[in-house]
Amino acid sequence: MPVLNLNDPQAVERYEEFMRQSPYGQVTQDLGWAKVKNNWEPVDVYLEDDQGAIIAAMSMLLGDTPTDKKFAYASKGPVMDVTDVDLLDRLVDEAVKALDGRAYVLRFDPEVAYSDEFNTTLQDHGYVTRNRNVADAGMHATIQPRLNMVLDLTKFPDAKTTLDLYPSKTKSKIKRPFRDGVEVHSGNSATELDEFFKTYTTMAERHGITHRPIEYFQRMQAAFDADTMRIFVAEREGELLSTGIALKYGRKIWYMYAGSMDGNTYYAPYAVQSEMIQWALDTNTDLYDLGGIESESTDDSLYVFKHVFVKDAPREYIGEIDKVLDPEFYAELVKD
Repeated sequence: MPVLNLNDPQAVERYEEFMRQSPYGQVTQDLGWAKVKNNWEPVDVYLEDDQGAIIAAMSMLLGDTPTDKKFAYASKGPVMDVTDVDLLDRLVDEAVKALDGRAYVLRFDPEVAYSDEFNTTLQDHGYVTRNRNVADAGMHATIQPRLNMVLDLTKFPDAKTTLDLYPSKTKSKIKRPFRDGVEVHSGNSATELDEFFKTYTTMAERHGITHRPIEYFQRMQAAFDADTMRIFVAEREGELLSTGIALKYGRKIWYMYAGSMDGNTYYAPYAVQSEMIQWALDTNTDLYDLGGIESESTDDSLYVFKHVFVKDAPREYIGEIDKVLDPEFYAELVKD
């Protein structure tokens, strides 16, 4: 059974190389992600071709539930062409064997475009899909947002700077914080993490929402070096204004977390975005992912902000694909 032995350095190195080189790679499928989510149990499976090369892989994390069955989740996985559903079936079969009856469901949510045809194909292969059919189809109806604002930089082969991507009206918005004296630096040090966490908790308190502890981000920092994880910090005259965390993996840079201080931030979040996009341009990265939105509407503040940088329509993903392993527990625990 092709289950990764985490105690075998050569096997781990080969698996990680596949994950990081694959055009379908996702940072949440990297083995480092299990170190961030250290209260989940990792299980990693893969398939090989006739020459012994890895052709598909899935890193699952097992979480506890109110029952004696676990929840198995492969965030943004698996790493393969998911539209090859026969290959997907083979990989899922291996995953089910590795789970050995311990989970009531295996859930995965690849970044594949939604279509009625693909949705029907998945259902015909015995999967339960959760997308447009979920009762509350908003941003938080699924673990990962299904509507995402993604800047496709391959459409701008001659762009050297962020400003090269936009018309004059948008350029003016992007330039504004810099004209007002906002400066942005980036790195992956403890100092930058402290600056991020200060803005992150301030913003959470302002909006009355919960936030992750600093240890979560320290684990992330330990798992990924500065070539993968970068913290951007915007200041004006030494005053901390806004921050963001981006992760570079595979074909994209993903803007994952943000924070801002109270009061006038001099449009510093625009400066942070500008510098993150510049990082993508400087590293010839294909995609810059600003993450999810509630809806393509001016009533959604996330859409309004992200649409400044992404003029294309949001990408709608297929959503969650469930391999139900225990129908009784699934019916009890998964409610649309």
